[in-house]
Parts: sequence; C-alpha cells; structure tokens
Amino acid sequence: MAKDVIDLLESYIPADDPRKWAKLASTVESRRLELMLLREILLELREMNKAKCA
Repeated sequence: MAKDVIDLLESYIPADDPRKWAKLASTVESRRLELMLLREILLELREMNKAKCA
C-alpha cells in the first residue's frame, strides 16, 4: 500500500535534535528548508482540495 507523502517527509524532518542536524550540517539546511516547504505546500493543497470538493 502506498504511503502518504506527508508521513514520508516526517521521517526526513527530525525534531529539533542538534545531534542529528550536526551530522548533516553540510547540506542539511537547504534540504531541510526544501522539505519543510514541500510539506507546507502539500498541506495547503490538500486543504484547498477539500474546500473545493465540499
């Protein structure tokens, strides 16, 4: 069964754990921001879709 994209993204956006972020410091900030932005866009699109269908 296909997994929800939002659930998949959650595993790549760890909570504020400095140790995890320190290990990924070289490229993590840009990728973290991209993932967070993607997540917010998907959530907004879902809300718009629900409003449209309701």
